[in-house]
Amino acid sequence: MQKLSFHQFLQRNLSNFWYDAIIGNKCKIQNNVSVYKGVTLEDGVFCGPSMVFTNIYNPRAEISKMGQVRPTLVRKGATLGANCTIICGHTIGKYAFIGAGAVVTKDVPDHALVVGNPAKLIGWMCVCGEKLDEQGQCKTCGQTLRNS
Repeated sequence: MQKLSFHQFLQRNLSNFWYDAIIGNKCKIQNNVSVYKGVTLEDGVFCGPSMVFTNIYNPRAEISKMGQVRPTLVRKGATLGANCTIICGHTIGKYAFIGAGAVVTKDVPDHALVVGNPAKLIGWMCVCGEKLDEQGQCKTCGQTLRNS
């Protein structure tokens, strides 16, 4: 993973990267996404169009709170759906799937599928990106996730 300069991906993705954001390899960041100071994306993270990261929990226009940045960690292979919002200070687990428009207000476990406002757990996801059945088995690739 590496720190990116502000302009490194700006023109290619029409997105905004803050100077202290950390973005892993093979991430896909769609249009209109801002990755701020305090956000770390591990390898293979997908950020859908217009999804939002916050980095200050209670911002004010006239009071600088940059010393109060709460870090957000998005673990390997996670998918953040279009227009979802990730409230700062939380971890999104490996291969988790955040549904479009969801608002994440707490940590999300590995492989979790969450939707809604606030985001609620409704199932589990395979590494291949498909929803697991009640037994934790993927009908697409055949993998089984224990403790789903």
